[in-house]
Amino acid sequence: MVLTVGGAAAYWLYGDRLPSVLSRAASGAASRVTDAATTASERLDSKQGARIASENEAARRAERAKLEQSIVWARLSPGGTAGREAMARLSRRNGPAFVSLRAPELAAVLATGMVKVLPPSATRPEVAIVDEQVLMRTVVELRDVAGDGALGSLLGVALDGRDTLRMAGTLDLVRPGLAEYRVRELRMAGIAVPPRLIPSVLGALRRAAAADSLPTDALPIPLPKAVADVRVANGKVTLYKAVVP
Repeated sequence: MVLTVGGAAAYWLYGDRLPSVLSRAASGAASRVTDAATTASERLDSKQGARIASENEAARRAERAKLEQSIVWARLSPGGTAGREAMARLSRRNGPAFVSLRAPELAAVLATGMVKVLPPSATRPEVAIVDEQVLMRTVVELRDVAGDGALGSLLGVALDGRDTLRMAGTLDLVRPGLAEYRVRELRMAGIAVPPRLIPSVLGALRRAAAADSLPTDALPIPLPKAVADVRVANGKVTLYKAVVP
């Protein structure tokens, strides 16, 4: 009865304007709710934004550390038995058309040639394969790879002493006996070198290795002449056999 009386009174007071009145009332209530939610959200962002950003950065660091731990590094050593056996199979006239190498085998194949590329101060050189890239790292006198000119003078002062030089790039055959290592990423003492400056940093290594005919961001990598092509994929380096006349 109360609802019926109230409805009748409302209709008598507002008549056909009742729907619009109710609509305005609902719209006003919704706006107040939205404003309150926005204010609460802004307050939450201002109070917790720094914490959320810190947590996100910590998660990114943890992910990078996890990826780093998953990398398999192999010491560049000419005495690697598996690498010698793989190249012996590829070199035989009736051998396989290709061999696929993991990091330890690749390290043995590259070891002798890389001695001519790395500076004399390099120690503990290592190689790894991640997806379509070959990674290399070694401990060097940073002045040996800082380059020359104004950039070399600046880096030579900022990066003094011994620390890790780390490179990541692609490996492609130039001609039988020679491949090029295109350096896409370079870090010295944990500092990422901007891509535009990589050729300048590689200048000293290129001169020592006589890489004038290669792109400015590439280093020469000697390979056995039995190799006709190189492919890097899925964490493996595949060497294809040259046709034996």
